[in-house]
Amino acid sequence: MKNKLNAIATFLRVAEVGSFSEAARQSGIKQSAVSQQIAALEEELGVVLLHRTTRVMALTEQGERYRRQIAPLLDAMQEVESQLQPAQQQWRGRVHMQLPGGLGQLFLPHLLAQQKDNPGLNLTLALDNRLSDLVSEGVDVALRISSAPPESLAARVLARIETPLFAAPDFVPVNSLAALASLPHVRFSGIAPAAALRLVSENETVELMVNTVFRANSSEGLLQAIKAGIGVGGMQLPLAAEALQSGELVRVLPDWRLPDRFLYVLFPDARFIPWRVRRLVQLIESLLKDLPGVTFRS
Repeated sequence: MKNKLNAIATFLRVAEVGSFSEAARQSGIKQSAVSQQIAALEEELGVVLLHRTTRVMALTEQGERYRRQIAPLLDAMQEVESQLQPAQQQWRGRVHMQLPGGLGQLFLPHLLAQQKDNPGLNLTLALDNRLSDLVSEGVDVALRISSAPPESLAARVLARIETPLFAAPDFVPVNSLAALASLPHVRFSGIAPAAALRLVSENETVELMVNTVFRANSSEGLLQAIKAGIGVGGMQLPLAAEALQSGELVRVLPDWRLPDRFLYVLFPDARFIPWRVRRLVQLIESLLKDLPGVTFRS
């Protein structure tokens, strides 16, 4: 089959955008040419890759398997070719990156600057605390904060994140763990309402039953609630640093904190990581070095 690589690239574009017409528009060719390329590729492979109706296009089971296996190979070819170009021309291509909502806001201005300086880069960013299926959703790299990495993905720990307790400056003074347990608390909504609050010190771990009065599914929601004086809450130190410096927050029982968590970088397949993805991860690592409450020991 002539121009098989073009047909494969067209197939991947159709699978990504979910439309023959949109794939044709992005590729600058006619929709009929897209259909012809896909049909020729299916004939060459001897399988149906796409279900087509007048309204709906969907990958078949064989099509999804082919997409997952062929996309890294095409990326690898493009990566090899890009290495032959000057460095300033290597920031090209698509990167779908997922970031945790809180830390992602800190990284966002720097990622936008990278996009602005490199028009050939095509960034898709998701600020989302949900751990998605990286392969099926086409995610190239994800950063996640957790106590342990997902077992099914290639992961590398980037840093340890400290999570102290905070309150508004006019909140009730807290001088002991017993006093802390009696006060209203602000907590992440992913935690069971009746779950004990686990705290650690240099050489001790305790669990307290607390009165949770407010819950939120985002770091920003928790931060605003703590600043408003609704209750005591744990917050990743990098996210609370500005409010702490301005006096909008104070630390509570500084000898105690929530268990440290780890920031992991996750890849759908560690066997091939494009240059542009590696460089974005290096950018994130350089930014982490300037954040309070971040250490680089496992």
